[in-house]
Amino acid sequence: MLSKKRTQEIINLAIPGVPPETPEHLWNDDAAMEPYIRAADRRRKRWLQSCSKPRELQLFAENWHWDGGGGKPLQILIANPHCDAGTMMYLFWLGSAEDYYFQFKTIKQVRSEFDREIYRLLRRVERNIVNSDYPSANIYFDPAPYISMLERRDEFARSIPNRMYEPIGKKPRHK
Repeated sequence: MLSKKRTQEIINLAIPGVPPETPEHLWNDDAAMEPYIRAADRRRKRWLQSCSKPRELQLFAENWHWDGGGGKPLQILIANPHCDAGTMMYLFWLGSAEDYYFQFKTIKQVRSEFDREIYRLLRRVERNIVNSDYPSANIYFDPAPYISMLERRDEFARSIPNRMYEPIGKKPRHK
């Protein structure tokens, strides 16, 4: 179990843009903020590359701000050799996989760079899961609550493999 302090450190890493420790008087000065943001981005990248604890990577994924952060940091997360399959599956479904796969068959069809980042992430996670290319599957994730278009799968521009609809990881025991 993580300490409150460690948990907050990881949550802070998962906040893109203005780092929480930035002095408030600088918040409205873009030029003054830029060095803080760049430093936070470097810290986040180093941590995502070096973290060796799957549960910490999962906590980061659970707290990532998709709208402000895009997919690039998440690409680093899933490339980490300690990233669990449950975390990857979590990112796949939290990344609105059905919406992307419904609309786009290839990356060339995706117009905005933000959406291309997410689409690349989804495809990479899909490949990793389907090919069993992950170090462990200890973190449980059941995609069922996130699936909303199952009955429309035949309409998708690109089909989601059946494996992506199945729970992954070790189901927690209830006390």
